[in-house]
Amino acid sequence: MSKRLRIGFVSNTNPLDRRSWSGVHYSIFKALERNLGEVVALGPISMRWPFALGDRLNSWLVRPLTGRRYQYGWSIAVARWYARVFERKLAREHFDLLVAPASFTEIAYLRTKVPIVYIEDSTLMQLIDFYPGLTGLLDISKAELNHLERKALTRASLVCYSSEWAAQSARADYNAPADKLAVIPFGSNYPSPPTREQAAAHRPAVNDGCRLFLLGGEWGRKGGPIAYATMIALQQAGISATLTVVGCAPPDPENYANPGFRTIHYLNMGVPADQARLHELFSTADFFLMPSRAECAAIAFCDANAFGLPVLTTDVGGISSFVRQGVNGYMLPLSATGEDFAHHIQQILAEPVLYQRLRQQSRELYEQVLNWDVWVEGLKQALEARDIISHQ
Repeated sequence: MSKRLRIGFVSNTNPLDRRSWSGVHYSIFKALERNLGEVVALGPISMRWPFALGDRLNSWLVRPLTGRRYQYGWSIAVARWYARVFERKLAREHFDLLVAPASFTEIAYLRTKVPIVYIEDSTLMQLIDFYPGLTGLLDISKAELNHLERKALTRASLVCYSSEWAAQSARADYNAPADKLAVIPFGSNYPSPPTREQAAAHRPAVNDGCRLFLLGGEWGRKGGPIAYATMIALQQAGISATLTVVGCAPPDPENYANPGFRTIHYLNMGVPADQARLHELFSTADFFLMPSRAECAAIAFCDANAFGLPVLTTDVGGISSFVRQGVNGYMLPLSATGEDFAHHIQQILAEPVLYQRLRQQSRELYEQVLNWDVWVEGLKQALEARDIISHQ
């Protein structure tokens, strides 16, 4: 496709802020700029005062009376307000395409003739009463969420999911037309990945050691207790194992006093010293271990594979679109214990050729699938196949 498109980026946040949707907004914005055309941010839209009022109403009225809360940020009233704001913005400019990552509320009532690409890593049906942020809701709030999801799926010309798990829910739970859906795994958000040669330069820990690394923001959901139990089981098997966790910590640290265990509360990839430290952790780890309890699309798997780091995780949610069994890592059942993970690690360490093959394949999968330039190429093919954009 030779024509450069003019693309409107629909989100209520600033997509150039790396914290927006855990960096996914930024990565999509920049990848579209590199490969598809000019990208214009239509956000942020400040909802500070309405949302502050919503917090107070939940705290002072809704929760005391019902024991539940109203998800005001993702409500019909907010969706209608977003539609008005974005329609005014769109009236002033011409766009060939709109992309709306994680923006179902923003597009649910949006009236426009410009084709919309809705990008997500799950459906709301998969998250309600499952993810912490969407539990304990009023029934009316759940109904509104599902209503807005259906509206967004109807408004979009193309819906891009990061996993078949999410796409299957769109078909089964919302009757989304199969020909409107595309599955394209997300890429790594890591700002300065190593070269292939640098990734291959990793040397295993000496003295039969094993360095485990976990990067995630929620201790329980990311399987922190199981990761810790894995380290303990390896130590009991005579392996000098360590576990470093970045981004979260146990709520009861007194129960995690093993000297091989350390946590780092937060590392900001926008701060050179923090990024250098994170780079070292990825570069020196032997395994990326994240026994997730619930997961849509863990970008950290893609980051780990950029360093040629094999992943050990659980077969839950959308993970199987990112981790290929025996290729760039292994998925164990959700019921797997720390001892199970430790046994699997021991088997890999006992076969150095297998371990090196996993490292090589992890890096190859990052280069061929799990990066954002490949994601944009998949998006472009999906748009052309549906005649949403021209092949010219």
